[in-house]
Amino acid sequence: GKVVYVNPAFCKMTGFSVDELVGATPPMPYWAPEQLEESYAMHQTVLAGEAPPDGFEMTFMRKNGERFNALVYEAKLIDGNGKHTGWMASVLDITERKRAEELARQQQEQLQFTSRLVTMGEMASTLAHELNQPLAAIASYNTGCLNLLANGQAQPEDLRSALEKISTQAQRAGKIIRRVHDFVRKSEPKRAPCQLGDVIEDCIGFIEAEARKHHVRIECDTPPELPVLADRLLLEQVLLNLMRNGMEAMAGTPPAHRVLRIGIASSASELCISVSDNGCGIPPEARDKLFIAFFTTKPEGMGIGLSICRSIIEFHRGRLWTEDNPHSPTGSGTIFRFTLPLESA
Repeated sequence: GKVVYVNPAFCKMTGFSVDELVGATPPMPYWAPEQLEESYAMHQTVLAGEAPPDGFEMTFMRKNGERFNALVYEAKLIDGNGKHTGWMASVLDITERKRAEELARQQQEQLQFTSRLVTMGEMASTLAHELNQPLAAIASYNTGCLNLLANGQAQPEDLRSALEKISTQAQRAGKIIRRVHDFVRKSEPKRAPCQLGDVIEDCIGFIEAEARKHHVRIECDTPPELPVLADRLLLEQVLLNLMRNGMEAMAGTPPAHRVLRIGIASSASELCISVSDNGCGIPPEARDKLFIAFFTTKPEGMGIGLSICRSIIEFHRGRLWTEDNPHSPTGSGTIFRFTLPLESA
C-alpha cells in the first residue's frame, strides 16, 4: 500500500506537499497517532477489497497537528488491459458537518430536557397534593404513637402496626419523589432493553391523581413481558405527553365517557402503542401541522411537545402518527400511535 498520486485538493486539505505524500507507506503522514491501530485495520480492509461501498469515516491529521473528520470512498483502479492495479480514494472533509450534527444533537437534548421541566411545572400542584397525602398520613400515625406513649397505653402490637403504616406511606412518598427526580434528570439518550409495561405503569403513576381530579378513567391491559429497545426516560416523556394531551382533550366530554385507553399490538419485529381518547378530536386543517415545532391548538401551549415526541420516536427507529378514534362513543376523539422495535429485532 504505497501512495503513487495525490491531487492538489488533498494536499491543501492535509497541509502536506506532493513530495511528502507520494511514495509514503503506512503509517501515512496524515494518520492520527492515537488511531494508528484503527487506521492500519481499515487500510487492510481496503486492500482486501472489503471497504464499505457507501464510504467510511476516519480521523485524519493535518501537517500542523490539527485533527479533522474525513469521509473516505475507495474504488478500484483498472488499467487499459482491465487489470486491477490499485485503489483510488476520494476524501471529503466533513468536520463542519459533524460539528453541526453534534450541535443539533445537543440542542435537541436540551429541548427535550426543557420540555420535561415544563411538564413537571404544569403538574406541580397535582404532584404536591399527591405528595402531601402520605406526608399527612405519616404525621397522623406519628401523633397517634406519641399519644399512646404519653398516656402509658402503648402496646408493642399497636406501635408495630402504626410504624408499619408509617413505613408504607414513607415508601409511597419516596416513590413519588424518585419518579419526579428520574423524569427531570439530564442524561445522554441511549437505547437499552427495558420492559414497556413498567414504563406505562410509571406514566400512569404520574397522572393518576390528575386523572381522578378530572374524572378520567384510565384503561390499560399490557402483557407482562414486553421487551423493547428504548431510552426509558425519553419513552416516558412521549407517553406522558400523549396521555396528558388525551386527558386535556376530554375537558368538554361528559364524565361517563372520559376514558383514556392505552393499547398495544405486536408483530414479529415491533410493537405498536396507541393512546386514545374520547375528546374533541383534531380539526382537519390542524392535522398536517400537528408535529411542526411551535404549532399548537392550545391557548397557552408552546407547540413543542408533539414535535419532540416525533423526534424521540424517530430516534428509536419508529413512527408516530395520529388518526380519528372510530370507536369513541361521543363521535369524536383521537388516537395517537407509535411503533418501537422489539428487543430482539
